[in-house]
Amino acid sequence: MRGSVRIIVAVLAIAMYGCLAPQNTQMVGVDVQSWDSAESITYDNSDTISLRNINIALRYNDNFKQATLPLKVAITTPDARHFEEEIVLALHHPRTALTVATTESLPYRADVLLSQKGLYTFSFEPQSAVRGMEAIGIELK
Repeated sequence: MRGSVRIIVAVLAIAMYGCLAPQNTQMVGVDVQSWDSAESITYDNSDTISLRNINIALRYNDNFKQATLPLKVAITTPDARHFEEEIVLALHHPRTALTVATTESLPYRADVLLSQKGLYTFSFEPQSAVRGMEAIGIELK
């Protein structure tokens, strides 16, 4: 009886783990004193059938005082198609007294299909110089 309960628990645990959405976060460091130029991240896509949510991940310190972050986002697909847009991210600044740096993940696109295998390049450029930003990146869920 105990053996069958253990097997059932193991099977349920494996099934539940398989339902977790895989997550991939990639970030690139920026000039913390004055970030003012484009920074890029390359993502090597092999999954051409899953819908994913894309978030923009930010890490900043106490010198970052802005409530919003205007960005130009550019994406280049494996077949060299290029898409650019300007967005404004609203930051929440969820800090505590002991926080050295804060990391936020903010929604960018939902239910995206990266339909091609190969390298996707995501580029982020602030619309004006930013102080206190340490890194920027993408989070694919």
